[in-house]
Amino acid sequence: GGVGKTTFCKKLYDHPLVMHHFYVRAWVTISQQYEVREMLLSILCCVTYISKEIYEKRDEELREQVYRSLKGKRYLIVLDDMWDTEAWDDLKRTFPDDKNGSRVMLTSRLRDIAVHACQDTSPHSMRCLSIHESWELLSSKIFVDEPRPMELLTIGKQIACKCQGLPLAL
Repeated sequence: GGVGKTTFCKKLYDHPLVMHHFYVRAWVTISQQYEVREMLLSILCCVTYISKEIYEKRDEELREQVYRSLKGKRYLIVLDDMWDTEAWDDLKRTFPDDKNGSRVMLTSRLRDIAVHACQDTSPHSMRCLSIHESWELLSSKIFVDEPRPMELLTIGKQIACKCQGLPLAL
């Protein structure tokens, strides 16, 4: 983890053109021990008004309500940090395929999950930063509106190197 998958997806999700393009958007963070019910409720909270009665419904009724809420609409659903192919298998039939440009985007540190979920397309793999890119990111965070002191260049690059190209470590 820490290569920037969630940050990259969040930038896309919050981009004004993306916000304008998709009528409905939902962001769901999936834990390692996922609960289908919690994922369905999270999606519903993002895509429609929910009442207290929703919590009394069975999982299959929730799945149907998500499906109806998305049907005919151009939607973007982000499933962040998926750990298990079963989570995708439990959810994929919830999303209508109206051939209208709707998308489901998922992040995972496990390539097998991405390959499993993306049977029609190739998954996008994130790469670690180079030492130069790491230093640029680190120095931009430390020296926001001031010049970078040359005497800190060596130690700064050593720190950047120790972070092994992971933006989260910087």
